[in-house]
Amino acid sequence: MILIDARQVPYENEIIDLARVFFPNDTVDFANKHEVPSPEASSADAMAHKSTLIRCGYVACQGGTGQVEVGQGEALQGGCYTFYARLTEDNGNTLEHRLDRYIEADDGNALHRSIKNALKGCVYELLSAYTGRRPKWGILTGIRPVKLVNQMIRDGMLKDSIRKELTEAYRIHPEKAELMLKVADVQAPYVRDVSGRTACLYVHVPFCASRCNYCSFPSDLISRVSDRMDRYLDCVQAELTEAFKLFRIKGTSIDTVYIGGGTPTVLELPALKRLLDIIGSALDSLPENRLQEYTVEAGRPDSLDDDKLMLMKDYGVTRLSINPQSMNQRTLDLIGRNHTVDDIKDIYHKARRAGFDNINMDVIAGLPGETVEDFSKTMEEIARLEPDNITVHTLAVKRGSMLRDSFSQYDPERQGLAEAMAEVCRTWIGRLNMAPYYLYRQKYMLDHMENIGYSIPGKECLYNIHIMEEKRSIWAFGAGAASKVYYPDEDRLERIANVKNLKDYIERIDDMIEKKRKVLLQG
Repeated sequence: MILIDARQVPYENEIIDLARVFFPNDTVDFANKHEVPSPEASSADAMAHKSTLIRCGYVACQGGTGQVEVGQGEALQGGCYTFYARLTEDNGNTLEHRLDRYIEADDGNALHRSIKNALKGCVYELLSAYTGRRPKWGILTGIRPVKLVNQMIRDGMLKDSIRKELTEAYRIHPEKAELMLKVADVQAPYVRDVSGRTACLYVHVPFCASRCNYCSFPSDLISRVSDRMDRYLDCVQAELTEAFKLFRIKGTSIDTVYIGGGTPTVLELPALKRLLDIIGSALDSLPENRLQEYTVEAGRPDSLDDDKLMLMKDYGVTRLSINPQSMNQRTLDLIGRNHTVDDIKDIYHKARRAGFDNINMDVIAGLPGETVEDFSKTMEEIARLEPDNITVHTLAVKRGSMLRDSFSQYDPERQGLAEAMAEVCRTWIGRLNMAPYYLYRQKYMLDHMENIGYSIPGKECLYNIHIMEEKRSIWAFGAGAASKVYYPDEDRLERIANVKNLKDYIERIDDMIEKKRKVLLQG
């Protein structure tokens, strides 16, 4: 067990997340939840504890009178700081890293950020020395790296200064820093409007035909809930109707629609038609139609046919996501995908014939049993289809997935596998003349990697960019959907979550509606 004692600071959880990157096979926890020796304890006491203990913090110079430890909530000021990180093994051996920094900042937020980065950097250097590894994402533990770069650009920083900040203060590998800058360049035309008057619409359809064994999202099997489908759509309609009444009053416009899941296209044709009718009627109720993008997460090819494709085309859907995850039949069978490689190719060609000129395909790097050669085959097969977007996910085995107890994500033999697959991916992406346009990260990812969306220029998914940047409202409807309301004057997000359980959502729909009404009336 790895125990973290960073009680001096309010971001101890971030230091725990950073330690988990270095110790993926260990339990990493707060020291204050366990009996641990005090800082003054002897090596013998530490050895008796039978855990590896990491303590970190900082002291500040105080007007030439020595140094003083600063506690949570105390006022900080620019000056000289000494940061320390100390690791004590259960056998009493210790390793320490210290860092002296003079920090000055224009405001309190910048000062706090500089102090936090320096302390996390100190921990990073300690654990690097201890493990012999330097994870390429440095001290970043959040899921939206490019948001950091976009903020630096808004603050007026030039690219060379951003590179220096990323590689030195955040310990990010130059390769990842360049990736962040490339993505920010592509996103630049889409992230300028932060007026708060334009929003995205998300509708959640939490149903699937079967459950993939890597999936951790809450969803119901369609066979178990078909008798409640009409009631579910009634509730979605009620939510949308009430929200759009207030959108009209407030002058809110919608420019992107995303129907996600689950697998939305698992709905039977009449139910899918009714859902599209509901959304279309809501959009038509706004005084202006500013829709630029309409995505449906078609997901699995076995949920589609010619009738559903033509229906979506008739209702103005502009972008489909058809997600093979792998083009190796053995892998598809292993992970619980009830379709074949030929099914993927067949439905892709049908979608093209139906007139869809913006198709995304998802793949997952690091699936159980797959080699670099297997992944190369997947990328080759997908490249032959020539989709407009490719989203490459790195496997992250989370609580709630069937793989959690049956699969060793961090088997030493898998170390470096995701990085090798990413290199294969970059080769094929280059041949397709695609560029990275959004990326995000998750906990428990193989090789501390990332998920990247690639696109042909002009075919970027606007919804994906906006949900990562968090500078506009995402109004979300349906069971398990979470709205994120953006307040530009405060640069703040407020989250409004619907209940996940289908039965609870149907029974408590009035509560879901009222929560949105309160926020819309206050805003």
